[in-house]
Amino acid sequence: SPRAMLEETRNVVRLSRTYKNVAGGFFDDVLLSLRDGKMTPGEFEQMYRTLKENQRLKLWTVVYTHELDAEHWAPIQPFIDVVNLWVWNAEDLVHLDRDLERARSIFSGKIINLGCYLRDYPGHRGVPMHLLKLQWEKVVKYLGSGAISGYSILGATLIDDHLEQARWVRDFIAAN
Repeated sequence: SPRAMLEETRNVVRLSRTYKNVAGGFFDDVLLSLRDGKMTPGEFEQMYRTLKENQRLKLWTVVYTHELDAEHWAPIQPFIDVVNLWVWNAEDLVHLDRDLERARSIFSGKIINLGCYLRDYPGHRGVPMHLLKLQWEKVVKYLGSGAISGYSILGATLIDDHLEQARWVRDFIAAN
């Protein structure tokens, strides 16, 4: 609920004053929350402004590539510090160049972090290796060009279920 999220945001701010490694808050499934009426743009802004009681904190917001419609993001776009961009359907990784450009256009001037799955949730399997390799080659390219500031990997709980993908990613990162 927005009330609970605001209270958790206050907790993050409080903890950040003691623990300097607390860097911000992370909001998953933002558009779903807005579409389902679980949160209004005004409540999102209130959460952002509460987080900014500590100016060094950043609000990370999950954005899925299938949600890249500027109109949907317009009411809350000013209150996003970091776009955590994810490709939900592994088959859509072939469109990552296009989708990253769309995200950079919609969220101009924002930090973009690329989310990298080990699991293809819609396919109920690990990300197919040819698509996983494609994505990680693009991660290196995007980091080198400054198109993204970093990446996230989801996640530790999936390693045992997708050992081939996890080992490949580990080895790729070590080599690059």
